[in-house]
Amino acid sequence: GQADGTPPRGGSMAAANAQQQQSATQEPAFFVRRADPDDLDTILALFEQTLSEEGAMDAFANFHGLKEPGSLKTPVARQRFFISLIETSFMSVTVEDEESHIVGFAALDDVPIQMLNSEGAGTMWENWFKETYDESSVTGTTAMWFSCCLSEPEPGVVAEILRTTFSTMHELQQLLVFVPPGLSEDDADLLLQPYATFFTELEPAADPELAMGHWAMGPDGAKATVLACSRDKVITPLFIRMAKVEDHDNLAAVFDAQSEVVTDIYGEYFIAELIEAQNEENKALVAEVDGRAVGLMCLTSDVDANVLSQCFQLDPYDNLLKPYYMRRVREYAQSVFEGRNDVQLCALGDYLQVALASMDVDALLESVPRQEDGRFTAVNLLGQLQLQEFTEELGEAVQDFENRMMTMLWQMNFLQNRHEVDTLIEPKKVLECVQTFMSLDVTARRAIADEALAKWEEVQEILKHTKESALEQGEGQAAEGGDSADGTVPEEKEERDEDDDDAVVQTVLYLRALTTEEEGPFTFDFLVKMAMVLHWWTDVDVSSPISILPEDGFKAALEQVSQSEEGLFVGHPNSPSWLANMPQHSKDVFCVNMCCLDQAYQTQALDFLLPAFSLYPEKDYCIITQPHTAPNTPLLNAFTIVPPQPQNTFGHVLYLIHRAALLGPPNVRYLTRDDLSAIPPLIDNFVQEVQDDMVNLLDGYLHHNDLRSKGNNMVEKQNLHAFVAEFDEQVVGLIMMEVPPEHEVAMLRCCYHLDDYLLVEHHEGCQNKGHTRLVHYVINPLFQKYTRRLHQGAMRIMGRTVLFAEMDLQGNISPIFRELLQVAPRRPPQLKKVLRKPPKVASFVNVEKEEPTEDDLREDERQELLRDAARTKALSIVAKKLLSETKIPVNARIVVVGASDCGLSFLESLLSIPHLLFNSLTLLAPGGLEYHHSHHLPLVAGTAAYSHNELRRIMLELRVRILDSRMVQIDRQQRCCVLHDGSLLPYDYLVVAAGLQDDALHSLKIRSWGVEHVTDGYRRVNGCMSAADPSIRDLLVEGGTLVKSLIWNPLSYAVVYGRSLHAYCVVQGLLMRKVPPTKIILVLPPRLQDASQQLPVDAFYDGDVVEKKIHQILEGMGMKVYEGYKLLGIQQDNRLRLKALLLEEHDSANPSAGLGAGGAPTAPSVAETGAANLAAAAAANAGKTLESTTPAKRPEPAKARCGVMEDMGSSPNGLAQKLLPCRILITADAVNVDPDIFNSVHGNGLVYDGRLIVDHNFKTTDDAIFGAGSLCEFSRRFRRKDAGRYIRHDGFNGREVGSKLAQALLRVLDPVNGDMVAAGGMPRGASKGEGSENAPLGGGGMTSADGLDSMEEDASPELLPDFYMPIAKGGFLPGNLHYYRIHSCKRADSQSEASEPREDQVIVTDTLEPSGKGHFCRLTIDSYGKVDSITYLGGEELQVESLWSLVGLSETFLNHLYVRWKDGDIPDIVEFLTDEWATALFHDRFMDFCHQIQLEMRGQEEVKAIIDRALESVNLKDGLSRKLLASIQAQLPKSSVKAMQDRLLEYLRGNTNHLKTYFLPENWDIHR
Repeated sequence: GQADGTPPRGGSMAAANAQQQQSATQEPAFFVRRADPDDLDTILALFEQTLSEEGAMDAFANFHGLKEPGSLKTPVARQRFFISLIETSFMSVTVEDEESHIVGFAALDDVPIQMLNSEGAGTMWENWFKETYDESSVTGTTAMWFSCCLSEPEPGVVAEILRTTFSTMHELQQLLVFVPPGLSEDDADLLLQPYATFFTELEPAADPELAMGHWAMGPDGAKATVLACSRDKVITPLFIRMAKVEDHDNLAAVFDAQSEVVTDIYGEYFIAELIEAQNEENKALVAEVDGRAVGLMCLTSDVDANVLSQCFQLDPYDNLLKPYYMRRVREYAQSVFEGRNDVQLCALGDYLQVALASMDVDALLESVPRQEDGRFTAVNLLGQLQLQEFTEELGEAVQDFENRMMTMLWQMNFLQNRHEVDTLIEPKKVLECVQTFMSLDVTARRAIADEALAKWEEVQEILKHTKESALEQGEGQAAEGGDSADGTVPEEKEERDEDDDDAVVQTVLYLRALTTEEEGPFTFDFLVKMAMVLHWWTDVDVSSPISILPEDGFKAALEQVSQSEEGLFVGHPNSPSWLANMPQHSKDVFCVNMCCLDQAYQTQALDFLLPAFSLYPEKDYCIITQPHTAPNTPLLNAFTIVPPQPQNTFGHVLYLIHRAALLGPPNVRYLTRDDLSAIPPLIDNFVQEVQDDMVNLLDGYLHHNDLRSKGNNMVEKQNLHAFVAEFDEQVVGLIMMEVPPEHEVAMLRCCYHLDDYLLVEHHEGCQNKGHTRLVHYVINPLFQKYTRRLHQGAMRIMGRTVLFAEMDLQGNISPIFRELLQVAPRRPPQLKKVLRKPPKVASFVNVEKEEPTEDDLREDERQELLRDAARTKALSIVAKKLLSETKIPVNARIVVVGASDCGLSFLESLLSIPHLLFNSLTLLAPGGLEYHHSHHLPLVAGTAAYSHNELRRIMLELRVRILDSRMVQIDRQQRCCVLHDGSLLPYDYLVVAAGLQDDALHSLKIRSWGVEHVTDGYRRVNGCMSAADPSIRDLLVEGGTLVKSLIWNPLSYAVVYGRSLHAYCVVQGLLMRKVPPTKIILVLPPRLQDASQQLPVDAFYDGDVVEKKIHQILEGMGMKVYEGYKLLGIQQDNRLRLKALLLEEHDSANPSAGLGAGGAPTAPSVAETGAANLAAAAAANAGKTLESTTPAKRPEPAKARCGVMEDMGSSPNGLAQKLLPCRILITADAVNVDPDIFNSVHGNGLVYDGRLIVDHNFKTTDDAIFGAGSLCEFSRRFRRKDAGRYIRHDGFNGREVGSKLAQALLRVLDPVNGDMVAAGGMPRGASKGEGSENAPLGGGGMTSADGLDSMEEDASPELLPDFYMPIAKGGFLPGNLHYYRIHSCKRADSQSEASEPREDQVIVTDTLEPSGKGHFCRLTIDSYGKVDSITYLGGEELQVESLWSLVGLSETFLNHLYVRWKDGDIPDIVEFLTDEWATALFHDRFMDFCHQIQLEMRGQEEVKAIIDRALESVNLKDGLSRKLLASIQAQLPKSSVKAMQDRLLEYLRGNTNHLKTYFLPENWDIHR
């Protein structure tokens, strides 16, 4: 029969039927995409072109409910109207032709626009519609209203809008147009022209009485009319039928058009074979158009529910079992977890059936030694049965299996004796026995019991006679035998004499009496089966000829069997084979194992599903599995993606749909008191605290409504709204929303980047628009796919256009956040983290403090929230315009190696894409993220590129799987990472962003003590650790063993080796852990010159003032600092612990160490010992690296003094060597590639030449492996045009590199803005678009990043990404000083860079006191007058992001800083920049403002001419002087200066929530 389903949403539509497809080649092609505010100019031009006639604009305004005359006359009014439509409508689209010109625009909404613009009309139009028209199928979920439609005369424009709209929302059945009353004929011809072809006027079924002023009635009482267009008028449903072999030729053409690989693999006639193989389990459907098969869907009910339940989170879907079976399984599992044995799912017979089903009985019988006549002895059969093996769980249940089988064989002929050892048995008898036993399913067992009980009167009579015969026989035997010879009474006789009326009856005698041969009611075969059922499925014993008959003759046992449930062999809930033996009929699922549809009908693939479910009427779930990189198709859009289990080993994504979900989304309505009983089952899985909160809120809501319904006018209208989602008269969901206070949105705008996602002004101050807060949400998992539509329904009833939820990350997080957009928090525009306190007096006299107003209190609260660094709340939002479609799932498994700035930025950039939902992001972060260690005292330096609380507040951990693990190898063939514990992590795209690590220990082939995995050829040494060790904070935890040893053990010293910022931070970290400074030794290696392999990361340049200040502080503490010593090796004691370091002296400077506070001796200086003394102490083998032992013949001091450097000979180069005894070594020097990363990269053939080589798309030589960060560099071929270009990533900001990497990979992953591979089809020339509407349709998976190569022609290989962001690092240094250094990124190699800055390019102020008060600050200005670097040292913590914003700014922004500093007016740069005049510079939107000014100035020819003339005589290598810049500024036209000033004022006005200290012109007139 013909399917009644509807197509899912999709991309640009081709023809909807065959006729349209045939004519598509002649008709021009149009492409529909989401409208964007950037389209405004072209939309306005289309509007003015369409409505050019006189009076047309007034008619248009009146038609759309704009009551004010001339409301669209001015360009500003028209601009606001269309921007509002784009921003607040449910869906707005634009239509482009093949040349990307906009030729159409339409806005659709869930409420008629005339109703929205009618004051007090509300949003519930259904009541009026149902009273007027007899269209029960039209509801808020099945219909949409046109708010506006503009189109060029070409009829295909509107047709494409309609096709795309119906394709986008498969539940949509009707599109409606509200025609207001009183429309003149001319106006109707003009305004209704776009709807003429496809829309028809609905005939009213009644003429309801409407009150005067009703929104649907004109002033003169005239009634409105409605135009309607139904889905089937635009898209003809496919005809779905059972497949026939004759369809092969048509289907083969469809398959070959999309992929020839299928035919190559499976053979030329595989489709015909597939169709011919249909049976009860396997079915095939065909989609037919005009007698031609255009699509095939193959189905099967043979699904392994056990494997799927092990790999996916299917418990909400009853693990794909029928509810009755899953209820029993859950009861059993609960009893197992609670240690109870009162729930049994299986009898012994069920276990034996499972055991026999797992055996090859024929093979077993063949293996038994036989006699000449083909029979075998019972003992030989017993022996073979003893050899049979089962799984652990089954074997435990069927213990003594061989004897149980022999019992079963006897039961087949129970009138004979049991088999003896030499009894001969025919093989066919064994097979008959097994077949008979296996036929006893629960239905057969019940039938046997019911038949026996139906004849129970006859059976009872036989039982009576049998007992009497047995009694008589027993009495005769007693008379003959009497008492025993010794005069005692046998025990059996004593037991029988206890009840003289009852006789002991043997079961066999009773069964013989029941046979038809003995005139009983049952055949022998029936009694055989009954004996088996009674013995194996009840407690009755029928195992031998002497078994005793129960008193009731099996009646109780038969009644038990009659009422019994099916036996379910279920393993332990934690077992991998938990549900492996569930019977086939217990499964509630069938699977689509193949689906192919002609490209022209892709969006109608959903038409298959209703017929598919009709083929399996007893199944409620349909599933599909797809490769992770398969493109999203219209069919898959109707399905729900099931999340994988953490231990998932399944290589595909699982999609699922319930048959109820095909009938459209549930209806949303207000909660009533009758719905309360349905709420507890919905919220049962929530924690009790949340349940109690929800119940209390609902009680309060209903109580408040009851008071208002009773006419209590004193009760104010409440802000809380509660809705239920109802499907088939059942409550399947609960939504609770709250109207926030007016000031709350302003607070959110202040604290979050809300304006990046919304044009907030269009959602405020208008009726039926505004914000609402999501309080609670719960939905039956079957309808989870409709989450966005349910929210849209609730928002429509409330008259709201924006939904937000602010969640506390320390509480319970609702999974609803995946449907929303996460909004990043904002930073305060200030330099110091702790603001200066305002003065207590305002002038020479005290001024009385005014009481703060309510606005003042709210402002204080906003500012406090903005500056709260420990805030743990996260904001998620979604606007109504985004609810018309779900996020596009991206299932590709993306694994990021390393939690560097680059890796984190890459993930953050992916997660910030509003229309994509990444389902499989994994981050390998040894040691976790930075904020995981916030409970530790500071120890190492930070990059200062990230506020890690910011990462937490965008819910990074909830959206990315973070593994505390290390990659040690890559398997490129299997596409998986090998982790340090041997486990495999599969990937589709691997991003290596591990960065470079401290290399001091690696050069000695030593791994840091806390690194679990020891690379081949390396070893670990107790006491040797690196600052890059993820576990270093745990190793040096305050109060830990090592720290206590350093504090209390006089022989325990710690050596910190390195010049990096980490080294100085580690020193401060040890001091903060109460380690005495005299127990810490800082060894500074010689400065590294060659950076070809190792990258020097010196904290300070040679002669740096900051370095001198820190060394003075260390010297004042009594800490030893040895300058110019290179680490050559180590010594270990007899317990293999670190004993001493072997150092090589390179510099001739004295060590800056003095006498410690505890009287420790001064370290010997080079000047004191002299080079001759060092040479005399050298040994023959001097210069060799010490590893675990000391080289032979090397002189050693008789006893090394801990913490004191001793002579150790000299090297062949004549350099002195020293021995420095210590217990702990912490290295933090030049960095290089981690050995595990190097082995993974180099061992897999990826190009590594000092760094991992990548192309301009960050791709390595493997299409699935990308690299970015300090580990990588761009290929040298990119220097062909710019030989001086810096190509190593260590010269760029990691956060910016990660963002660029995300942009490159999104070209493959994003089906909207990416390339053809991401979309799964052929691209369109230069189209742009948003949303799935313009994503081309098609099949064919994408398994690599080939898409980047496909666009190679578009991106010139000579062009690399441009980088601008400055590089920042910071740390906490000795003296409790905060240190920051921010400098611009590298644009050229060091040899081609400018030399030391000139004197007029350096600005330094130093007010830092020994106590830590004051600041040292140094600014350098480049040759173009821009701030090149900032260095800060001081006791006050600064906002690093604010320092960032200064680098790259022109010095002229800094309020004549250089001139005023030169004149001595600025003693402290930090205090100068802390003043309120500089607040705007630190604002997070200031750079956007500067960029806007630049764009405007570049567009002015006069300004460009002035600059060009000024630069003609300038040597750009020498830079731009301040005098030149001043002369250019003086020549600028007044109009340009005025425009810039106006832009500045506009910027300040638009950001008054942060910039409140600026006195704007409108505030100058104090009288006003």
